[in-house]
Amino acid sequence: MKKRAFTLIELLTVIAISSLLLGLIVYPMFQSFNFVREGQAQVDAKSRATQLSEKIKTEVNNSVAVRGGGRVETTVNGLDILTSASSMVVRIPQVNANGSILQPRTDVETVLPYAKLDLLKAAQNGETGATGFVDPITGKIDPTLKTFKGQVSLPVTPGATLIRYAIGLRDPFKPYNNPYEGLLMAKNADQDNLFVLYRFEVQPRVFRTISGSSQYAANLEYFDADAANQPILDDPKFLVPNVDGTGVPIETDAKATRIKNWLAKGVVQTELSRFDMVETVYDRNSRRVANTGGIPTLIPLVQFRPSRVSSEPAAGQTAVRIGEETDNGAALAPDTFTTTMGLWSNAITRTWPVGWNSSDSANNEYEVGRGDANNGLPGFPPGFSIYAYDPDTTIDDVLTGIEVFDLDTYTRLNNTGGRYPFSQAVNAANARSGWLSNAAARRIFTPYSIDATRGRLVSSFAISEVGDVTKAVDPLNPNNLPTVGTGEAETPKTAADLTGNFYDAKFGTINARFNKVFDMWEKDTNTSYGVRNLDQSRIQRFIDLRVTPVFDGSNTPLRPELGLKASVVPGSEMVEGPDQNPGPNYGLKIRYTRVQGNPGINQYRINYADLAEPTNYALIGLGGTALAGFLPDSYDPQNFVSAIVQPQYKAGYIQLNSDPGSPLPKGDIRVSYRFQFTKSRTGTSAQLAGLKTDVFAVDYDSRELMTILVSIRSYPQSNQPNAQTVSLQTTAKVRNYIR
Repeated sequence: MKKRAFTLIELLTVIAISSLLLGLIVYPMFQSFNFVREGQAQVDAKSRATQLSEKIKTEVNNSVAVRGGGRVETTVNGLDILTSASSMVVRIPQVNANGSILQPRTDVETVLPYAKLDLLKAAQNGETGATGFVDPITGKIDPTLKTFKGQVSLPVTPGATLIRYAIGLRDPFKPYNNPYEGLLMAKNADQDNLFVLYRFEVQPRVFRTISGSSQYAANLEYFDADAANQPILDDPKFLVPNVDGTGVPIETDAKATRIKNWLAKGVVQTELSRFDMVETVYDRNSRRVANTGGIPTLIPLVQFRPSRVSSEPAAGQTAVRIGEETDNGAALAPDTFTTTMGLWSNAITRTWPVGWNSSDSANNEYEVGRGDANNGLPGFPPGFSIYAYDPDTTIDDVLTGIEVFDLDTYTRLNNTGGRYPFSQAVNAANARSGWLSNAAARRIFTPYSIDATRGRLVSSFAISEVGDVTKAVDPLNPNNLPTVGTGEAETPKTAADLTGNFYDAKFGTINARFNKVFDMWEKDTNTSYGVRNLDQSRIQRFIDLRVTPVFDGSNTPLRPELGLKASVVPGSEMVEGPDQNPGPNYGLKIRYTRVQGNPGINQYRINYADLAEPTNYALIGLGGTALAGFLPDSYDPQNFVSAIVQPQYKAGYIQLNSDPGSPLPKGDIRVSYRFQFTKSRTGTSAQLAGLKTDVFAVDYDSRELMTILVSIRSYPQSNQPNAQTVSLQTTAKVRNYIR
């Protein structure tokens, strides 16, 4: 029987048809798997972004403060730079100048802005012993406790625990590897090593033994320590290991140990694989990477941005409290100005001084406080400074101006206990700009310190911040306070020698000058001195703070010849002198009491603001020789009116017990006070053009209100180079922040 079979053509036809059918069925099926995986990646990314945003927002809401608003020094590719404390330095592959992949691979460093968030948790109730924290249950010191153990203490204050979110490599000791995109490196089959978002919770300070004693000091497991054994909290490279000469990360030094300690405390908030928290900027047509000198441009996909506030007027605080009334109180100005939010960073301040008039080219200058792109370079300020700006230059006010106050130097010295920070800040600016010889700059000079945490400007300084650093500190007056001798306890009737001029050196003490002036008045029967018709109440024992230098002889900002608008901060002064009450304590140093009327024993009266002067001093009984050569706007120590009478109308005048029969005990009177540069004035617009008070406005980023930008990039699979990206934005307020 003849057997039948398929011919070769029939077989080939069947195979061709089967292949076609398989192509029509199987390929779409595989494509559907890819689509499903892409969709799943999109869902995973969205879910993770939502969870992460809400988690960070909740923790910001519950924290006490967000720290890290300043600038820190670090190195990037071997160069010293200043960068934001909220930045992270990361190591990535270098590219060619045209943006193509560099072979062989070389890693470089770059800065990721806003890639770190530090939150301070609220303090908890508890106790500490000499060597550690006490367990409230057992009542004994527990060496395993790193912070207090108990309920949150009220009112809420910063505690000992720091929560940190930061971007870093999943394995910091291995190079960055993105095998999917083929942008910074060729696609490969190696395990990816992408950037992830970590959450850490550590205690920056712990009890440890230093020089044989237990101290609450820097936690060396995670932080370097400064000279005072306090933790250096801001290190943008805290997750970047040191490398050897070939660029290989070192895993055995102290830095590597700290990184491993961080990793042991860290919890990855994203996935360990296929999720990358940075994005490379590139041209989508040519796939060439954007770069600067071969350093790729990266965008961090989690950014913790403070909210920007533009040109907010700072509100002046109360200048004088109820019960502290003073003459001409309407002329007193606050020395502290506050914004609605605190936790500043990247601030730019503008000060329009009293009398400012935009339409008057002679009075339209104002001040700008800012940083500069050239900060730190030779001949430029080290950081934030205050500049006098003239709008007539037509150059932007953040680009030009005369530096008048080096606030960076002031802040550094003030924080480290350096001597005379105010004087050093003034002199540092003057050395670069010569502003002290510029009358217009002196006229509007309104320096201040910035309390960025509380969000305020303080335009007053302690007199102890004035002095000459080239002179030795007197151990009997370490604060360099102004000191005036009272002289011998003599009256005009018992004074041994009253010959000479009132301005002679022998009349340099309070009693001696009073006695001489009183004697002039009493003996001027024929008005040859021109003072006989002066009311006796105007002959006073006094201290004129304007011309009283600090202890080392340095002039104060109150000095009339300087042309500065400085005055004494109301209520800030402390006057100490010998006890005037007869008895066992007579002559011992005590603190005097301020009064509004004529002072008696152990009392004083002070002018905080200028008082209205007579239009003609002849109206109060002066004439002839006394008025000869008197210039109201120029201080003359040898002119009777200028040195003796006019100071009674000037800010900084301290009147003491002026009973002719009750001299001050022999000794010294020492005065401590704060001086301010903000001013206020009375009068209608027709009388006085321009602003009546100083006005401050501030541009700043506030960490009290944080904007959290979260983007999740998920790579579905190795043959899908385009990541699935989901972006969310949320705003979180630090609700427990107490200013």
